Amino acid sequence: MGAANSVCKLTIDSMALLEQLEPNAAELASKRAVCGRVQELLALEWPACRVLPFGSSESGLGFGGCDLDLGIYFQNVDVDAQGHFSPQERIELLTTACERLGGAFEVRQFIRNARVPVIKLWDPKRQVACDVCVGGVNALLNTALLKFYGLVDPRVRPLVFAVKYWAKQRGINDSANGTLSSYGFSLLLIFYLQSHQSEAPLPSAHAIFQSLQSQTKISVLLERLRSVPAMELPSTFGTSELNSVGALLAGFFEFYAHRFNVEDEVVSVRTGSALSKTTKWSHPVSWRLSIEDPFELAHDVGRVIFHRNGQELLRSEFQRACDLVEGDRRLEDICSPDHTSWNAMATCYICRGRDHATRDCGQLAHQRLQSGRASSLSFLSDCWYCGEYGHFKAACPMLFFRDIPRPMELPKPDGLSAVEGRSGVVHPLT
Repeated sequence: MGAANSVCKLTIDSMALLEQLEPNAAELASKRAVCGRVQELLALEWPACRVLPFGSSESGLGFGGCDLDLGIYFQNVDVDAQGHFSPQERIELLTTACERLGGAFEVRQFIRNARVPVIKLWDPKRQVACDVCVGGVNALLNTALLKFYGLVDPRVRPLVFAVKYWAKQRGINDSANGTLSSYGFSLLLIFYLQSHQSEAPLPSAHAIFQSLQSQTKISVLLERLRSVPAMELPSTFGTSELNSVGALLAGFFEFYAHRFNVEDEVVSVRTGSALSKTTKWSHPVSWRLSIEDPFELAHDVGRVIFHRNGQELLRSEFQRACDLVEGDRRLEDICSPDHTSWNAMATCYICRGRDHATRDCGQLAHQRLQSGRASSLSFLSDCWYCGEYGHFKAACPMLFFRDIPRPMELPKPDGLSAVEGRSGVVHPLT
């Protein structure tokens, strides 16, 4: 009886949290208006461009008040061309975009040196913060994937909101500092729902999205993304106590605290079942979580965990949450920072210092020198994509392999030549 009451309380708490944190209708309307305005202004420069939202605001898994992410896409180029703009070309495209958007928005920052250059905008009229970049195809696919699962199973959204809130409150949701991104936690949850519940488990991403990856034209891909097939579920789906939101949340914590084999297994939403690390990766790292990106198959989403202390934080937080659930504690107790939170007394979880972030810890530099680069995968690396030193992701040689097997290359349609834009970058024909 006690366990049933605990599960019931977690369900109530999770649904209340969703209602509290999700954006309201006015915010959603404001974000749509911002997207439309950016589209209108950039179409004056590039008539064939599309400005599309991606990320948590579009997938339906973002908290109220989160920034709006917008990508610039060119309908008259092929998928490969959209994904292979050089860093300099992206910067020059965004420089031109700045000139067009500067009159209608406040350009608060232009981040040129990031892995993905981005313009940070503010709309004072609608009170919306917006990040604009040259969009990648996988960002659209990842967004569509999460949105699909949120629509297929009504329990996914409250579960994702609860897990993300827990991770943020407990200080383990910061990929820049060696813990998991929100996307990583969402994949962990979906994988658990795919492989460890008996009632209508979520389908694998491969079964739903395989055909989308064979598209060679941006225009066709965008059209197909609007018509991803839905699933019909039984009317009693998710109504039993064993499969309620609370029961699944408790099961999620217990699964990653005790049952998932971090040393040997890879989380794979693409297949819906665990993969072998030694089979999946040429240089498997046994001490940390490994999460296959459903679309960039050579990308390990868990690679951001660059230090063993980061993995230990994740393990200990899953264990703590599991223990509190067993102790019949409420969701707020599970999520709230307290004396056990590493970030209550420090800003760096490696040395417990208070004057720097984890990524800037002096111990990392010392360990990097001591490791002599031969074991560079054990600590911090320059390239988050392959984990090696000496280059960043944009110039990573492993990108060559990410699309294998590739579809047969089709002849380019007429009109795909390029012209010089006013900023000096080669733009797609408008």
